Amino acid sequence: MEPKEQKILVAAYRLFNQHGFRKVTMSDIADAAEMSRPSLYAAFANKEAVFSAIGVQHNARAEASLAERLPKATSLRARLEVLFAVWIIEPFASVVDSPAGLDMLGNAAEYAPDAVAKTYERFEHHLLTLLKMELTSKRNGMTARDLAHIMTLATKGLKASTSTVAELTRMTDGLIAMAIATTR
Repeated sequence: MEPKEQKILVAAYRLFNQHGFRKVTMSDIADAAEMSRPSLYAAFANKEAVFSAIGVQHNARAEASLAERLPKATSLRARLEVLFAVWIIEPFASVVDSPAGLDMLGNAAEYAPDAVAKTYERFEHHLLTLLKMELTSKRNGMTARDLAHIMTLATKGLKASTSTVAELTRMTDGLIAMAIATTR
């Protein structure tokens, strides 16, 4: 990513967290990034494109963090904890306490549907990969694919209905416990 684009994303992320997606304009982003509106529009067609690029950047960081941290986890519980920390809890924690954080969490799929869908696709892919190692056949009426999909859907609901990191962590710990119980 070019330095100009990175500067835009940093400025936009700060503005979105402070004021919410709907209140931020492309002019606001251009001002915060210290550039002209034409320069901003040359990089991004609209603020939805900016928001989507933030999502793409988040996914790249999550993939890198997961690649670094997952090999150190030795049990299924530890691997699932890393996966949930990287893809769910840490991103939630980074915005939940900001003035517009709950708006961002609750409406991100409306603002950047493709980026959000890709995030959950990657999360579910990683879940499936971990669960396949433990759940090689249908157990308790469930395949690894079924379990990964259910956990992904549950995660979406948890992020939408919790308002603190502690509560989200407690709820994801419950999902992890259920997954481990299903694999035994």
